[in-house]
Amino acid sequence: MPEIALSVRGLKAGYGEKVILKDVDLTVETGEIRVILGGSGCGKSTLLKCCIGLLRPMDGEIEMLGQRLDQLDGAERTALLTRIGVLFQYGALLGSITIGENVALPMREHTDLPESVINEMVRLKLAAVELTHAEHLLPSELSGGMRKRAALARALALDPELLFCDEPGAGLDPLTSAELDELLMRLRDRFGMAVVVVTHELLSIERISDKLIYLAEGVPIADGTLDDLKYSGEDEVRAFFARQAAGEMRGPQTALEALAAGG
Repeated sequence: MPEIALSVRGLKAGYGEKVILKDVDLTVETGEIRVILGGSGCGKSTLLKCCIGLLRPMDGEIEMLGQRLDQLDGAERTALLTRIGVLFQYGALLGSITIGENVALPMREHTDLPESVINEMVRLKLAAVELTHAEHLLPSELSGGMRKRAALARALALDPELLFCDEPGAGLDPLTSAELDELLMRLRDRFGMAVVVVTHELLSIERISDKLIYLAEGVPIADGTLDDLKYSGEDEVRAFFARQAAGEMRGPQTALEALAAGG
């Protein structure tokens, strides 16, 4: 049987007195791309924050890579979190340092590797995302898609077993978003990671998902394969995918529309 990289059971979470998520169960297997989807405000980002340790759940259990987050002390928790990678929605690169230095940061912070080894690892990670030429550039000198790939290289710096991606296609034109999706799938296959993707981008969901979970008002209402959700008994889930079919009927974007979509 495949190993379980992430297990969420009976999760309840929110902010202050406000409950955002309740009764969330989620399992992600090693080598799987699991997509979390739903409408705006449904709790996707809150679930991601709980999984990566940025938000403490009100109730329930989260087990990552065989360890319960709530049962770890500070040093153990830090050690576990170095085994995951996070691709933030807008990259979150530090603008005052080069791309190479951004990628090196996790290695300098969490390892005792000599600088010569770190420099070589930086080049390898940038090569993996096809950005070798950008090592000495600043983030401001890159396009939006290149910044996303640079942020992905940084997320891969410590060879994570579990990668979380928050809206990876946000702000990208359709072509660049598709290229990023293909890159995520290649990296998943190459490194054998489990990947959790939070997104509402319908075309991306079609391309990358092995399994999906759909949240509505903080509660999972559908969980399964793409076909399971497309033919779900839940009206909201079917309507979500019907909007995709309508978009496909309108045909591909023109070059001008794609440029406008990319900002």
